[in-house]
Amino acid sequence: MNKQSLRSQELNDTKAKILRSALNLVAQVGISKVTIEEVATICDISRMTIYRYFPGGKEQLIADVIAHEAFNWLEELMEYVSQYNDFEDVAVYGIMFARTKLLEHKVLNKVLDEEPEVLLPMLTIEANRVIAFIHLYVVTQLFKVKMAKGLDADEVAEYLAHMLLSVIVSPGSWDLTDESAVRILVKSQFLAVLSSVG
Repeated sequence: MNKQSLRSQELNDTKAKILRSALNLVAQVGISKVTIEEVATICDISRMTIYRYFPGGKEQLIADVIAHEAFNWLEELMEYVSQYNDFEDVAVYGIMFARTKLLEHKVLNKVLDEEPEVLLPMLTIEANRVIAFIHLYVVTQLFKVKMAKGLDADEVAEYLAHMLLSVIVSPGSWDLTDESAVRILVKSQFLAVLSSVG
């Protein structure tokens, strides 16, 4: 490994350490009580080092923590659904897995319970990135599915991405732990779109 790649790895390790420490601190004290000073102390680095990675200060650090956690959630989800080839199965098991992981995320749930007014605006911004990622994934899956003539795969994927994220975050009366219920949901709300025109 050359000097430049060692330096790059060191920078990535430091940034990851800062993100992990900030996440752990949010879990302990909540978003509003997190300070750059305390994260620096936990990481045994200077405040200036944190500002080098997060020039926007606490706001950027917290936003990046949320983005990092959202990316990890998506990465786990994509890895999990990769075992399924059928679009219906991808949707059914993906919804169930994503909802379970969301409910199991202790930090997210703590902050949603205690500081929703702080977290929700950040989640709204991050949701756009998540939808874009899901949209891209769904487009690739639609090539495997027979769609009605006249449907635009990109528009259908955009719709499905919004619907999928919406039902995962707020399922209403749907029991997302019940495979048969989720299969009915997928067939009636998602797959039905693929056979309709207009």
